Parts: sequence; C-alpha cells; structure tokens
Amino acid sequence: MIDNKTFARLSELSKFDFTEEGGARFNSELNEIAEFVSKVCDFGGEYDDIADNNHVTFSQLREDVSVSTATPEQLLANTESLNNCYIIPKVIG
Repeated sequence: MIDNKTFARLSELSKFDFTEEGGARFNSELNEIAEFVSKVCDFGGEYDDIADNNHVTFSQLREDVSVSTATPEQLLANTESLNNCYIIPKVIG
C-alpha cells in the first residue's frame, strides 16, 4: 500500500497538483491497481512461449510484401528544410 507521505512525494516529483479530495481518490485508485498487480504476480506459473507457438511453422507465415504508398517528395511536402534537417509541423492540437 502506498502511504500518504509516499504518495505526496510521488505527486511532487511527477508535478501533479491534486486537490486534497482528488489526491485521496487517485491514491485509492493507485492502491487498487497495486493490489491487483500483486495478485497477478502471485499467480505464478511458468509461461513457455516456444511451446505456445509450436503449432505455427515458418511455411505458414505470410510473405512480407513491400508496397510504396508515397514518394519521398510527397512525404516531405509539408516540411521545412533547415540545415539538412526537416521541421515537421504540429499535426495534433
């Protein structure tokens, strides 16, 4: 369990600015997640990825096919060149 002092320190290091109520709720949710993860870790068991994938042979895998969808000029059309570097405009808000 993450105590309030540790949570306050983590919040400070992460630059989170919680209200008292918001911090308590977030700490509670964080503790629920930590409890769940500890249960998963206690599950144990060994996973053998080789045994799990033995039913797939190399001949069953698809062949990779290279398909050119755009020319380099098209890809660089919205950029600016500056000293052999490309400045890409911000796309998402």
